[in-house]
Amino acid sequence: MKTVIRGGRVYDRAGDIHRPPLRDIILEEDRILGVVEPGEPAATDIARAASNGEPNARVIDATGKLVIPGLVNAHYHSYDVLSKGRFEDMPFDVWMLHSQPAYWGTRSKAELRARTLLGALEALRHGITTIQDMNSLVPQDEETLDTILSAYAEVGIRVVFSIAVRDLAALDIEPFLPPGIPADVAALINGKPGDAKADIAFIRAQLARRKPLPPRLHWAIGPSGPQRCSTELLEGLAAISADFDLPVLTHTYETRAQLAKARKAYAKFGGSYVRYMREIGLLTHRTTLAHGVYLTRPEIDELAKAGAGVVHNPLANLKLKNGTAPLIDFKRAGINLSLGCDNCSCSDCQNLFQAMKMYALLAQGMDGEASGVFACDAIDAATIGSARAVGLAGQVGEVKAGMKADLALIDLSDYAYQPFNSAARQMVYSETGRAVDTVMIDGDIVLSGGKPVKLDWDSFRGELTEIMAKADTDYATLAQRNAPALPYLLEAARNVNRARLGLNRYAGGGIGDPE
Repeated sequence: MKTVIRGGRVYDRAGDIHRPPLRDIILEEDRILGVVEPGEPAATDIARAASNGEPNARVIDATGKLVIPGLVNAHYHSYDVLSKGRFEDMPFDVWMLHSQPAYWGTRSKAELRARTLLGALEALRHGITTIQDMNSLVPQDEETLDTILSAYAEVGIRVVFSIAVRDLAALDIEPFLPPGIPADVAALINGKPGDAKADIAFIRAQLARRKPLPPRLHWAIGPSGPQRCSTELLEGLAAISADFDLPVLTHTYETRAQLAKARKAYAKFGGSYVRYMREIGLLTHRTTLAHGVYLTRPEIDELAKAGAGVVHNPLANLKLKNGTAPLIDFKRAGINLSLGCDNCSCSDCQNLFQAMKMYALLAQGMDGEASGVFACDAIDAATIGSARAVGLAGQVGEVKAGMKADLALIDLSDYAYQPFNSAARQMVYSETGRAVDTVMIDGDIVLSGGKPVKLDWDSFRGELTEIMAKADTDYATLAQRNAPALPYLLEAARNVNRARLGLNRYAGGGIGDPE
C-alpha cells in the first residue's frame, strides 16, 4: 500500500514552525517514504493510481489541515481511568490510598478492557499516538496482562508497556506519620511487602513469552520508585534493561516526602536517589525519571552526565500539591525533557495539549526574566523528547522519511487557528484537542472526523455505564474503609510541609522553606 497525504501544512521542527509550508507526504505501508513539495512526480503517480482504482494506492486530502507527528505520552497509568473526576484537594498520599489498584483489588476482565479502551480512545482523540502505560497489575498474572494488551490492540494505539513493580510496602510519607496510630489503620497505610525475585522472574517470562512482539507493542521497565524497591529488585530490573536494551521509567522526587526520605534513608549516597541509582547501575541513558520536582541542581547535572532524562507531568504535579519542577534548570543542563499526562485520577484527562500549555506557562512564571523556553520546546517535549524517553527515538516523533507513519491532522478552520499566525504557538496556547480531525498509526487511520474508526463509541459508552455501577459501589466501600486513616495522613502532610528541606517548589512561595 502506498499513500499520499496531499495539500497539508507539515510541521517540521527544523523548518518554519509558525507557517509550515504545504507539502505532500508519501507513505509506504507503515513508514513515511518522503515529504515532498506539491506536484512531485512520486506523489502524483500515487494519486493517479488511486484515481484509477488501484487497490494499493490511496489519497488522503489534507487541504486546510496541519499535519503533525503523533504526540507521545511518556507517563501514564491506565488502571484508574474510571476514577476521572473523583478526587480533589487531596494531598498525594491521601490520593494514593484511594486510587492505587492494590487498594481496589482484583477487577473483572470487562472492567480491565473498558478502562484500557477508554484511556486509549481519549488519547487518540487528542492526537496521542503512543502511550507509555506504567501499569500495576492486580493480580500480577498473564491473564490480567493479556486482557489489557488485547484492548490496546483492539483500539489500534501504540503502547510502550511496563509492569510497575515494588517490594517495599510503606507509603512515602510513613516517616512523618504521627504516633499512636491504631494497628488496623497502620496496616492499611503500610500495605504488604512484595517479592523481588518473583517480580523479576515474571517480567523476564513475559519478555520471553511474547516473541515476536505484535505490531504497536513495545516494552519498558517500570520500578515504581527507588524508595519503594529493594536494592535486589532495582539491580534485577537494571539487568533486564541492559539485557534487552529497554527504557527504564520510574517515579523519582515527585513529592517533598520523597525528598525527605532520600535525605534520611540514603544518607550514605549523599541523601540522593540519583546517586543511589547511579551506584546500583540503574542510572543510564535509558533512564527517565517521572516528575523530578525536587531534583537539586547537582542531581540535574548528574542526570545530564548519564544521558538520563525527566518526564514532566505538570497537571498531576499541581493537582496533587507537589509543586512545580525546575524546568529552566532542566533545559540549561541539556537533559532530555518529555511530557506525560499521568493518571486520569490526578490530571483528569489524556490531553497533551493541556500539558504543553502548562509546561510553557510554568516556565514563564518561574522568574521575571526571559526563560528561553518557547512553545516549540513544549512541542519537542511531547514528540521527539517523549519518543526518546520511551525508547522510540528515530521511530516516532517527527514527520520525515524513515519514521513510522504516526500522524495527526489538525483542522486549521477551528477557532484556535483563526487568525492563523503561528502553528507552534497556537498549537500550544490555543489548541484544546478539539481540532484534531484524523489520526494515523502505522499508516492506519484510527480516528476520522474526530471519531474512533475501530470501535463504536455509542455502543462502548453503554458498556461503560454498566461497568461503572459496580465501580461506584466499590469506591464507596473503599472510601469508607479508608476514612479512619485520613486524619493521620493529613497530619503527616502538615509535618512534611513544616520540615526544613532547603527546597521550595510551590507557586507563590507557599508552604516549604526557600531554596
